Amino acid sequence: MQFSQQSVLREMMLQDIKPQNTLPKLEDHNIAGYKFSMVLEEPRKSHWLYSPTLNKLYIRMNKTFNVDVQFKPKFPIQPLNLRVFLCFLKDVSGPVLRCQNHISTEPLSYNNAKIRENILRCENPNTVYCGTAQGKGISERYSVLVPLNMSRSSNDSYMRQTLALKFACQNSCFGRKETSLIFCLENSCGDILGQQVLEVKICTCPKRDRNAEERQLNDKKRKASPSLAASDYDEDECDNDSIDAKRPKRRRRSHSYQPDVKQEDDSMDSASTEQSMPTDWQVKRTSNGDYQLVLTCPKKELLVESIESMFRNTAAAILRSPTKGSKLHKYAANLSKLKESALKLP
Repeated sequence: MQFSQQSVLREMMLQDIKPQNTLPKLEDHNIAGYKFSMVLEEPRKSHWLYSPTLNKLYIRMNKTFNVDVQFKPKFPIQPLNLRVFLCFLKDVSGPVLRCQNHISTEPLSYNNAKIRENILRCENPNTVYCGTAQGKGISERYSVLVPLNMSRSSNDSYMRQTLALKFACQNSCFGRKETSLIFCLENSCGDILGQQVLEVKICTCPKRDRNAEERQLNDKKRKASPSLAASDYDEDECDNDSIDAKRPKRRRRSHSYQPDVKQEDDSMDSASTEQSMPTDWQVKRTSNGDYQLVLTCPKKELLVESIESMFRNTAAAILRSPTKGSKLHKYAANLSKLKESALKLP
């Protein structure tokens, strides 16, 4: 059989799959005895981090991470597929949909309709994008389906295949709800043979968020166990981590501090306002009636996050008043170019 014929047959098999149309359950299991598992190995220098304590992945948007699928084949040998999709941690019935801001950045064509609306992307060949925006059950919601190569085996008789995945939105796009990534091992009929769940947070500062959430977990354990001695914790390290975790919040508040004061108290003396303004910051009104803000950020991540926040607010204003958004459209386009320039900074 020629390679092209094999590809066509495989595509037909995937299209005929009718998985169990049920709501997902956030639990690991191996009901069919395939000893299915996921292996996630964090590189030394990477744009994503994994917390073994929380079993949680922290990653930036549009950044690829590799995860190994591992299972032990059973007789009779049958074709297997892996389905992967995002699910809300506290509301499994609500499908995770991509936000309109990020969808609008990708042009629509006949071939990319499902890919464009799918938050999850897989760079493996033969990946099939499934689901609709109205989908509730596993078979209906947005997911990626990857045929597993049954000819690749490791030294311990396990089949192992690497997947390259990334996300086209982040948690802040849907109200910062907590999410999990569900991996389902399926046969050609769509029956789920095994499942693994991995919590994931798509954010701009993976290291900061991981450290903050691990510290919160340690604090809860310490409160739950009063017998733990204070000497069991490195006080200097905890203090430094707390300061680092709070710094971004203080910086974000300072971005909007001066304009808010100016709006709320017009009677404030302008000279005193200028004296309290940092030397490398400026806020003023231009001759054509617009407002101008010049600020300095200590970290690249904070700069990008500030630009993204302004872009989201501008997009919301355009949606609220589409007929009055001609000037806002130009502003949003400038913010998009500004973000691209910021990302290119060393």
